[in-house]
Amino acid sequence: MHQERILAIHDISCVGRCSLTVALPIISSVGIECSGLPTAVLSTHTGGFTGFTYRDLTEDMVPIDQHWQSLGIKFDAFYTGFLGSFEQIDIVKRLFTDLSHEGTRIYVDPVMADKGKLYSVFGPDFPAGMRQLCEMADVIMPNLTELSFMLGIEYRDGPYTREYIASVLEQARVFGVKQIVLTGISYETGKVGAVYMDYETGDTGEVMRNEIPGYYHGTGDVFSSAFVGAFESGLTLKDAVTAAVNFTVGSIVRTYDAKVDIRYGVNFEAGLRDYITEVDAGRRGPSIIPATTDADIRTLADLAHTIWNESFQGIISQEQIDYMVGKFQSYDAMREQIDSRGYTYLMIREGSRTVGYCCYVPDGDRLFLSKIYLLREFRHQGRTKAVFEHLREVARALGLRAVYLTVNRGNSHPVDVYRHEGFEVVESVDTPIGEGYVMNDYVMEMKV
Repeated sequence: MHQERILAIHDISCVGRCSLTVALPIISSVGIECSGLPTAVLSTHTGGFTGFTYRDLTEDMVPIDQHWQSLGIKFDAFYTGFLGSFEQIDIVKRLFTDLSHEGTRIYVDPVMADKGKLYSVFGPDFPAGMRQLCEMADVIMPNLTELSFMLGIEYRDGPYTREYIASVLEQARVFGVKQIVLTGISYETGKVGAVYMDYETGDTGEVMRNEIPGYYHGTGDVFSSAFVGAFESGLTLKDAVTAAVNFTVGSIVRTYDAKVDIRYGVNFEAGLRDYITEVDAGRRGPSIIPATTDADIRTLADLAHTIWNESFQGIISQEQIDYMVGKFQSYDAMREQIDSRGYTYLMIREGSRTVGYCCYVPDGDRLFLSKIYLLREFRHQGRTKAVFEHLREVARALGLRAVYLTVNRGNSHPVDVYRHEGFEVVESVDTPIGEGYVMNDYVMEMKV
């Protein structure tokens, strides 16, 4: 079994929980090998301490890169944080090229500003350099100050409207990243959290928690490290952000309750067990269970009514929705398909809740995926991918060559999702279904 290897590129403070001091234990705790490339060594971090020592390691970074190249070392992911100069940014860009393989992912936390101001060590031209690094990334994790500087827009204090944050996320498309996680966002007094967007799938959302009084050093590094560990472990974007928010908030609460010297950072160590448990639960993904009892089938029939009305409003008429649900997805219709026509229905479960379903039947040398539906709130989070992997295994076990499905030609988003998962359009069909209604579909096929 391949173990993921991440290179965390940060400074290291010998005392004070931030940067590499938190990245290494947090990411390693979920079973990922976390290597470190220190950009500087400090006796303490700079938040609240005076008289600290600082040694810049820029001149060591290139020889380290060259040594790793000579050993043939490659990394599955890079995770960058505080970089102290343009020279370090340029070196990191070369590291991305020198030490990557096909499929390597790049996470950039553009640490340089907060609360509307650049950190004192950076000049006004530094955000342009950090933006270039972000444009090489797959995922970026800025706060709103950092994103505003890189976009060249005026920073605003919160609380914000959702419309404003949505517009900023839309502007951030210019970076060309796959996903963005925007931290420190508040829509109402007393609540703060993270907002995320997947530019590939269109999935967006927020994870908010109660705000704890005070300012706590290193929490940005704790959050980003927890997010990277969770996302690299295979969690969906939503679940990875949720795990990181839960872990960070828990660390702050423990520190606040203990009334300790906050200069030393937050107590994340005591929360590692819960973080590992949450990541492990998310890593397993949704459960996919055959619907075998009458109660199962009635659950799916009720779900079908909800999902079809969510999915097809505005695409086909309400009369056609009602007709098709009654003809194809009522309890009687499902029971007949299972008992007389060899169909298998699968329930997609999250814990004890059924959040979707699919239905398949062998057809010649292919497996026909007759239906796959999810409740709206559970879409775009990796669950369809898990279903398709399950169906690939079924098709292989039956000695079939492909899985195929039909999808309404006017429903463009599912078409794009299926393409992303490996399906190709092989045919366009128009199928009368009675009462004057016609299904205008693509036939899409996925090789197994």
